[in-house]
Amino acid sequence: MSAEWEHVIVGAGSAGAVVAARLAVRGHRVLLVEAGVDQPVDREVVNPLRDGTRLILEGFNWDYQANLRGRVREHATVGAGVARSRALWGRFPYRLGKVVGGSSAVNGAVAMRALPGDFADWVAMGNPEWSWDRVLPFYKMVERDTDFPGGDHGVRGPIPIRRPRRDQLHELDLAFWDECRRMGVPDLADLNAGVDVGVGAVPANTVGTERVDTASGYLAPVRDLPNLEIRTGCRVTRLLLDGQRVTGVELVQDNRTVRVTARNVVLSAGAIGSPAILLRSGIGPADTCADLGVTPVVDLPGVGENLVDHPSVVIWAKPRDGLCTPGIPWRQVAARVSSDGRAADLQVWLLNNVQTSTIPGFVNRLGWPMVVGISVMLLRPASRGRVLLPDADPGTSPVIELGFGSVDDDVDRLAHGVRTAWRILRSERFAERLTEVQLWNDAMVADDTVLRSAVRNVMSPGWHAIGSARMGPASDPMSVVDQRCRVHGVRDLRVVDASVFPTMPSAPTNLTTIMLAEKIASGLGE
Repeated sequence: MSAEWEHVIVGAGSAGAVVAARLAVRGHRVLLVEAGVDQPVDREVVNPLRDGTRLILEGFNWDYQANLRGRVREHATVGAGVARSRALWGRFPYRLGKVVGGSSAVNGAVAMRALPGDFADWVAMGNPEWSWDRVLPFYKMVERDTDFPGGDHGVRGPIPIRRPRRDQLHELDLAFWDECRRMGVPDLADLNAGVDVGVGAVPANTVGTERVDTASGYLAPVRDLPNLEIRTGCRVTRLLLDGQRVTGVELVQDNRTVRVTARNVVLSAGAIGSPAILLRSGIGPADTCADLGVTPVVDLPGVGENLVDHPSVVIWAKPRDGLCTPGIPWRQVAARVSSDGRAADLQVWLLNNVQTSTIPGFVNRLGWPMVVGISVMLLRPASRGRVLLPDADPGTSPVIELGFGSVDDDVDRLAHGVRTAWRILRSERFAERLTEVQLWNDAMVADDTVLRSAVRNVMSPGWHAIGSARMGPASDPMSVVDQRCRVHGVRDLRVVDASVFPTMPSAPTNLTTIMLAEKIASGLGE
């Protein structure tokens, strides 16, 4: 069952679908493998993934758990000296996409760019090909932005970008926006204009309320090409290597182990999946691989390290009966603000018209059918975590350690953001539309010690994992790939997904992941 392919792409998500589609349209023989299921191609078939109004948290997701706070561990000898790690507290569901389209098919359909300053940080870490002026053409290549056509926005890309008009907004969205103005946050007509501080309508990759993910935007137009094959239900267990050259992948399909050979392999399994495959293949910290019982091939200490996510705190409230309506997009307005008067480091946004029945376990916890939340997201956290494997069994879930709350400055900045959110929530126009607030009260928010303790204990991830196979020059001992996403010390292998981001973008990560895939795909196969 071996086959020779020019390119095998592992993971049909936000990055892998883009790389596969771009290579296939240029005539390359491409095999795209995905651990999850395919989406219905027939437009007449009901597909819950087309709903761009909310998150999809069941049925199309990896059933991961993340250890949020610190690195509380215990060791035990298992088998041939394998060290097991167990989190003792602070676990949280980590619902990443497991379907064709990946997390672009299950996330909140937010299409926000990173900021120019984010890419200045990438350049400062030894990646000059990723300056703002060099990534902007690829953002434009992704976009079909009818609100701001031309100039710095694309008009012919596969992903539509839309923003709601003020006259289309719910009254709570307008109350949120106006209160931000009263607090001195300037209007920002385009949150993708490269300006950091401001409040405005959230750009989304939707048409109406229908999501356009990478499956529909990139793969749908090329599915019938004879040189592209998409295999679903295929979990890649490890890479095939001839010395330090990758020759293909080993995968499990229908409970059978299959070896597929290829001239080039691209890992696009995400910031959790890609480092796990590398480690099981002997590419990573040599001592870690040896502890797993895997023969070390290339010693790359950065594999699995430098994991970052956006920590968030959400204040949930019960709206007045009849105020909120199911089926309206959750995220319509957002504000980027600063905790210290310098660059924006917090994003505050309204989560409106949220049906608790759509969030697993939520309705039982609150008992409210509809909720409203104000979310505070720390844009550039200093905390770092990692991805590690308890053993080399591909069926064992990786251990995800986020380290939330391990850096006091992160907690302090989030606490500032919570006070901002509380001021909005308690404003007259907003408060009169609510009947109850969960957990928080004026006394908690006013007390520095209590507030910091609460923030440290309730912060949760944005499911925006990045950094676990960091981009950087070979002289950086913790870098895993070079500027073109080629794995250091390994031939014919690239990692193309958010795991290569050197630092966290100041925005949800999906649009930047698609942009990165466009940029790398443009130079592949030449």
